[in-house]
Amino acid sequence: YDADETTCNVYDRWFQCTTPNIGAAPPPAYVCAGDLYCIDGECTQIEREASSEFKDAMVAMNVMGELRDGFDPDRLKIFSGENLKCTRKVFGLSNCCSGKGVPLLTPFLCSREDRDVDKRDDEGLCHYVGTYCSDRVLGVCVTRKQSYCCYGSKLVRILNEQGKAQLGMQWGRPKDPDCEGFLIAQFQQLDLSRMDFREVYAEFVDAAKLPDEVEMSIQIQQKIEAYYNTHGGI
Repeated sequence: YDADETTCNVYDRWFQCTTPNIGAAPPPAYVCAGDLYCIDGECTQIEREASSEFKDAMVAMNVMGELRDGFDPDRLKIFSGENLKCTRKVFGLSNCCSGKGVPLLTPFLCSREDRDVDKRDDEGLCHYVGTYCSDRVLGVCVTRKQSYCCYGSKLVRILNEQGKAQLGMQWGRPKDPDCEGFLIAQFQQLDLSRMDFREVYAEFVDAAKLPDEVEMSIQIQQKIEAYYNTHGGI
């Protein structure tokens, strides 16, 4: 438990192996990827229990990794982003704010920041704050800018989006947005269990995958057999 003895950080789960049914004969069972538990020649079918805790653990591990890399000792804040803007001409062919998943039609007319916003927004790293007029001629807006807060990873972006909502924090005005992260005390108030991390679950699981020993053995055996079949047993 935490120091206040209200929040549990680590859970212990105890399991007891089942024993064969002595009464009626059990249904036929097949040894399939470790789904049987056998001792002294007696085997019992194992029903696997789906666990939702693995995803939560993966999120916690990645949050701790981001926490280590994302601490700003000068401002004493974590998970801060940077404000980036793209430009859209009201009259003309130049539109450097194409939107997520849409390529820039005239990248040669766009600034480096415009192209950077387009790339990072496509990667899911940016939060859209709003649009404002950046240039007027005779009172008519001729150039608009779209303002974003961009972060180092999708996870940090999600933490900011949903964390700010939990704490009632605002993003500021589009012209001068607040892309700051959290003070340590603010981050401690967040309830990560209420956040939706489905957008990054698959990435975390793929990064954590290890080669299955049985599958690797089968693949090696198949390659050996294929070699001998091709070369006539030589």
